[in-house]
Amino acid sequence: MRSAGGNTVSILVVEDDEAVAELIREVLNDVVGWGATVVHNAAAARQIFQHVHIEVLVLDVNLPGISGLELLALLRQDPHWNEPPIMLMSADAGQPAVTDALREHAVTAFLQKPFDVDQLVAEIHKAVASAYPDPDARAEG
Repeated sequence: MRSAGGNTVSILVVEDDEAVAELIREVLNDVVGWGATVVHNAAAARQIFQHVHIEVLVLDVNLPGISGLELLALLRQDPHWNEPPIMLMSADAGQPAVTDALREHAVTAFLQKPFDVDQLVAEIHKAVASAYPDPDARAEG
């Protein structure tokens, strides 16, 4: 999924479980044309958005301190926010806050934990193809 210019799809994964985060990072970085950065909390994610153009956000709902949903609200107020496709992850899909977020926010996909990494890869492929149908236009983004 590289553009003609050879750019890499920049994916940010926000996951507090270090083992899960490392597995996701390894799987995503094995896909040609993708580059995944992993952080473990909302503060680190906000810093990344200040300095890196993120094209896909994979966000755990239950983070320490600021939740993933609170982070999403904060990011949407940030001038660096570029509204990338968002994948939410949670072990508790029935949380009212999660169902509200799926309804109210532009969430591309929801992954119930535990999930198959192939499902995550497939959802990101769909999101990238949908959000950036012209790879050259994505590269300019």
